Amino acid sequence: MAAETQTKQATKETFHFINDPADAINEAAIGLTEHNPNLSYSPTHKIVYRSDLDTFRTDHVTTIGFAGGGHEPMFSGFVGRSFLSCSVSGNIFASPTAAQIFSAIQLCQPPNTPSKGTLIVCGNYTGDILNAGLAITRASAAGYKVRFIPIGDDVAVGKKKGGKVGRRGLSGHVVGLKIACALADEGESLERVGDVMEYIAANSGTIAVAFDRVALPNNIITEIQTLPPATIELGLGCHGEPGLRQISPVPSPEALTKEMVKLLTDTSDPDRGFIPFPNHSKSEVVLLVNSSGSTSDEVLARFSELAIAELESQEITVRRLTLGPMVTSLKQSGFGFTVWRLPEVGENGVLSREEALKYWDMKVETAAWRQ
Repeated sequence: MAAETQTKQATKETFHFINDPADAINEAAIGLTEHNPNLSYSPTHKIVYRSDLDTFRTDHVTTIGFAGGGHEPMFSGFVGRSFLSCSVSGNIFASPTAAQIFSAIQLCQPPNTPSKGTLIVCGNYTGDILNAGLAITRASAAGYKVRFIPIGDDVAVGKKKGGKVGRRGLSGHVVGLKIACALADEGESLERVGDVMEYIAANSGTIAVAFDRVALPNNIITEIQTLPPATIELGLGCHGEPGLRQISPVPSPEALTKEMVKLLTDTSDPDRGFIPFPNHSKSEVVLLVNSSGSTSDEVLARFSELAIAELESQEITVRRLTLGPMVTSLKQSGFGFTVWRLPEVGENGVLSREEALKYWDMKVETAAWRQ
């Protein structure tokens, strides 16, 4: 049976392999770039960028992804050829500052030279949007060309609850950026790159489940809230925000997958029918199965097979699949499904079916993307 989300939880101790918590982001980024010569790092503003950015930015749209730390490899692990131009990291689960984001815009656009512009993408969170707004206002006044797209793809947050604020961003922006950044590398305009990003966001959704909550690495030993015994939480946010509901006893993998997929595909639900699957016709999708930190590839692979079978039962074919730790919540145990409904055959829009698959398959040179 389902139980309402509890406001008070028992706690237990957990640990983090860190030195000083204040240095954790810089130490991680320095390690990443030292072992990847195609990446460079600006420690003052915590910006990881492709090492060829000086030449790339002169005749290409540049792309920036930003978020708080603790979600690695997003976004630093996706910087490189045919993917992000640079990433900006805030402190753990905290937005980068406006100064950091503005510095990344400056880095992406050559001084005193016409630029094709910069696409900036983040998850739909208040702090991220406020700081991006301040940075972009300053950048626009200084003559920089910028387009900003915050992404909310969490179907656990219904339309009524989301209201004007909208849904939380989980891993849908990573799916969209895989295509948008490939288009940027091909020399497309900022208008086209941004329009494709918005199109993918409008046709994507994510649902996650967690087997425990999140402990911030504010010390080597910290406390973590625990769920009641034999309980999982459906729709838990990537920062530990309350989910859709707690479920106890834990359902079978088949039953859990069926419920999660239904939340993504059921267009009859007026509050959560976000992905516009057409009625009475077959569809094709890209499926991302994301580990929220400590869930193994073997477990993800099993849930992938279950999701593919459940989607097939609804006449939805998975054309491409990727799995692994893409957007984590530190070392949280859990996983999520992200579904992107591909363009229909012959659809006359900003992206064709053939282009979608071509750019999804385009090889990248990054530290973390699973080809």
